[in-house]
Amino acid sequence: MNTEITIRQLAWQESELQQILKIETSVFNAFDAYQLEDFERWFHYNPDLCLVAEMEGRIAGYVITRILPRHGDLASLAIHPDYHRLGVGSALLEATVERVRAYGKKKITIEVRKNNLSGLAFWKKMGFITFGRQPDFYEDGEEAILMKKVLS
Repeated sequence: MNTEITIRQLAWQESELQQILKIETSVFNAFDAYQLEDFERWFHYNPDLCLVAEMEGRIAGYVITRILPRHGDLASLAIHPDYHRLGVGSALLEATVERVRAYGKKKITIEVRKNNLSGLAFWKKMGFITFGRQPDFYEDGEEAILMKKVLS
């Protein structure tokens, strides 16, 4: 498998959106999976922070983030199961960190489902630390672990 990863801004077009929605339903449960309207809302916040990773001519993963007054708010990062453990998530996060820094922000935050052990492990490996909890964050009542990464 060619492991070259290209990171670029999401193009708001049907073919890319369909690939992202397919990733979404393969990675997240029905409570957590974003719908097209959710992606549209986030795209309008900061289109330059809606990134995709391409490998072998298809979208291997995506990340969506927005800029808030005090920090970057990372909403979602997902990798197609065919491309797990190939550095796609790390590449997407690295590109996001660079872009958030360009806005002059010093940290990025994310909420992670308490029982998402692989997600929590990934974020910790990427330098995120826990700073709180949000009870009843998810539609099914589960709490979120609040994490942040201080940008150096």
